[in-house]
Amino acid sequence: MEAPISLFVIVAVIFMLVIALLWRYWRSMVESSASDEAFIKRVARLNERQANRFDDDVLRTPTDTETAWRIMVERGNQLDRGPRTRTTTRRARQRREEE
Repeated sequence: MEAPISLFVIVAVIFMLVIALLWRYWRSMVESSASDEAFIKRVARLNERQANRFDDDVLRTPTDTETAWRIMVERGNQLDRGPRTRTTTRRARQRREEE
């Protein structure tokens, strides 16, 4: 009678040890430090810049004046849509209040 109970206890302890080891391994894989998160953000920004890069073939071919004008106008329109910074000088505030 003593053997089945001790065998059960041994198997239960081994089972709990395996679960504990798997839990610790999983937590070490999931948790990331602040330096890891900063690295991931840097890589994401780098990927974003690389995605918006011009192709080398496009850079090597000369553009005609019509295409250059169209690109310049498009970029100017993109700048108009961007967030504007507010000036905080007294004169600027007075002008806004007058309008």
